[in-house]
Amino acid sequence: MGPKEVRSSVLSPDQEAMCVAFRRHTLLPLDDCLYALQASIPHLSRLALHRLFQRHDISRLPEIEELWQNLGDAG
Repeated sequence: MGPKEVRSSVLSPDQEAMCVAFRRHTLLPLDDCLYALQASIPHLSRLALHRLFQRHDISRLPEIEELWQNLGDAG
């Protein structure tokens, strides 16, 4: 039935956490995240990064209006 715990076979848990934090902090598109993260994780593939983002529900960037609304609520 598959593994009980979904995890990457390419990335360590620390590398996964770093990628997720980077995406949430920068809100960069997938390819830009890949380019920036490959400097510190050379074996990172686009597919592995995309699947990681999907598992953490951050594969789609929020709409710009939604971002502005959230910034207005925080301030």
